[in-house]
Amino acid sequence: MTKRKLLIRIAVLAALVGAIATFAKLYPFEGVGEWTGIGKDSNKSVSTDTEINPKTKEVTKITKKETENFQSSKTLWDWLQLGGTIAIPFALLYFERTEQRRSDERAHKEKEQAEERAEREKEIADNNLREQALEAYIDRMSELLIDKKLKMLSGKNLERSHPEYPLLEADIATARARTLSVLRRLDQDIERKESVIRFLSDVELISNLDLNGANLESANLERANLVEANLEGANLEEANLVGAHLKGANLKGAKLKGAHLREANLVRANLVEANLVEANLEGVNLEGVNLEGVNLVRTNLVRANLVGASLVGAHLEGTYLWEVNLERANLWKANLAGASLVRTNLAQAKQINPEQVKSANNWELAKYDKEFRAKLGLPPEADE
Repeated sequence: MTKRKLLIRIAVLAALVGAIATFAKLYPFEGVGEWTGIGKDSNKSVSTDTEINPKTKEVTKITKKETENFQSSKTLWDWLQLGGTIAIPFALLYFERTEQRRSDERAHKEKEQAEERAEREKEIADNNLREQALEAYIDRMSELLIDKKLKMLSGKNLERSHPEYPLLEADIATARARTLSVLRRLDQDIERKESVIRFLSDVELISNLDLNGANLESANLERANLVEANLEGANLEEANLVGAHLKGANLKGAKLKGAHLREANLVRANLVEANLVEANLEGVNLEGVNLEGVNLVRTNLVRANLVGASLVGAHLEGTYLWEVNLERANLWKANLAGASLVRTNLAQAKQINPEQVKSANNWELAKYDKEFRAKLGLPPEADE
């Protein structure tokens, strides 16, 4: 390619020099009419005739003769030839630029294709590695469950004093380490992460393993059996936990922002300091749940069951509490500012005061017991 460019440049230079030389020769700059070729051109010549005496060999007569020849002005063909001569270097230059542009475009396209191929190959290789990691994890866990008798030992509910308890504890620690390791390796592979959690659920190990801090963001765990699972500090943002069984689960400090928990069973679950901002808890069963200090800002709690739940210091600003059952719930220092209380059941709610309730929206439409209605200055209900 470099040699070709050099030859083109030499040809352009030679054509340009030739055109200049031809132009200078044909059209000298002695006068406007002469070099432009407009009008007729004349060419004068002088000739000398000499007469010699044949006897004496002496010159007897010298005659000078001047001849003037006229030629026609430049024809169209002459102009075309000149234009062609001048156009050659420009045409070669244009050709060179065009070829250069095409070459650059071709090189750029080839580079993009090479990068796309490399990216696809990398994705395939990464996918294969993740699949191998998952298969290896399941094989090793199966070996641990069967050969090391983890499945049998975990089902015995052994006391610490039992001779087999140290073996169970060691196997559980190994299973936890392998699980957290594979979850880290799978990173953003949501589908395979789901497979890991469902595998643990299927072999009934989910309640024995400590998955503290596990990253399960956006995982699809709809209706998964996570009873008594230890997910303290786990990242479950945007996770699909619709209808999940989380009874007695430890979700202390868990990141549940935007999580979908509609109709999930969270009875006696530990949600202390959990982040439930903008989570969907519609119809969820939170009976007896500890929600102390929980961030429930803009959370959807429509028709949720919070009978006897502890909401001490909870943040409920702007939360939908429509038709929520908060009967006997502890709301000491809970922030209800801007929360919507349409048909919310606050009968026999503990540690609640009128100022706290009146900071919410639609507080007049909530259900209270007779004594608290009087404190709020509301008339008795029709059936009282």
